Amino acid sequence: MVLKTQLFQETCKTILMAVDSSNYAANLELITDQNILYLNVTNREYYVSIKYQLDQEENFHAVLNAQLFLNLITTITADTFILESKDNIVIIKTGKSTYKLPLIFENDTLLKLPTISIDNITVSMPIKLEILNSIVNVNRKEFLKLKNRDTATINLLNKFYYIDEDGCFNYTDGGTLNTFKLDKPVKLALTDNIVKLFKLFKTDVFFDFGHNLLSNGVVQTVAIFKSDTTYLAINAISDSTILSKLQTCCGILKRYVSDLYETTITVDANTLLAALNRLLLFTKNSYADTKLFAIYMKFTITPTELLISDNMNNTESIVIENSISSNYEMQLNLMDLKLLLEACKNEHITINCGNHKVVIIKHGLISHMLPEKVGN
Repeated sequence: MVLKTQLFQETCKTILMAVDSSNYAANLELITDQNILYLNVTNREYYVSIKYQLDQEENFHAVLNAQLFLNLITTITADTFILESKDNIVIIKTGKSTYKLPLIFENDTLLKLPTISIDNITVSMPIKLEILNSIVNVNRKEFLKLKNRDTATINLLNKFYYIDEDGCFNYTDGGTLNTFKLDKPVKLALTDNIVKLFKLFKTDVFFDFGHNLLSNGVVQTVAIFKSDTTYLAINAISDSTILSKLQTCCGILKRYVSDLYETTITVDANTLLAALNRLLLFTKNSYADTKLFAIYMKFTITPTELLISDNMNNTESIVIENSISSNYEMQLNLMDLKLLLEACKNEHITINCGNHKVVIIKHGLISHMLPEKVGN
């Protein structure tokens, strides 16, 4: 059958991000039902199914190595490619190129991909697409802080998104609270691989939450997000200790967010980001071959301006547009601040500080907690 490359590439790139960073091997299934083609991918953590409308009825079924197929499709430059099945291989033709991918068998039978469903549904509700997008665009930025970190310093809780009816929370050195409202209460911990797959959805989704009782007596939490074209089922985190710790950390951030601060200022987000990028030019030039995740600089707040200076006496001055403040001085990690500003969609941010512990930065419904550096 002849397939349009562009129709598949965005989906394949999105799924590939989750497959490449997963600890588990993933398999991919292509199967037709009359004039519908299903692209299904699964590992131990998730099962995702994408539905495509074909121009005509087809009869096709193949199970392949997910990483190989997805990588190949994302690199095709022709407008279309031909998909054929012959003997124990799938043949992909594009332009003058031909590729042969081995089918995966189990006991001389084509591998049957296991799906994920829920035996006992406890919560069902709609979730708006804008909520999923906000988790991807805002909260995932927090995970970028871990890229250059020594894995030995990464806390287990750093690896999860905690979602309840009031929003999404995650943290590394500080934390991000993405506030939204779900129709029903839920407590859900997701990995970064799963959140990457939220980009597959193009419309609002319906959400089912519940559990399955496994044969060994273990209770497995399951969450399903589904639209007309996309089905994403997850074997979610069932560990009550992890969920309790995430809930506690989220509660601590909520208390800091609701506190009253002696110093509150509003500044232009783009102006501040541009200033940080200019200062980072000098620091990165001094440490050209070093992976930097922590670059601390001094921030000085006066009634009229925010001054930022590095250890080479380079200084930026940002005009304060609105303030309730006295003079205040602190040290913050510029890399953390840069990441949250890059995810900011608002024109202005509000900076709350004064307790010599943490700084709360708000834009819209998003609250970030950055710890102040203690000592020099």
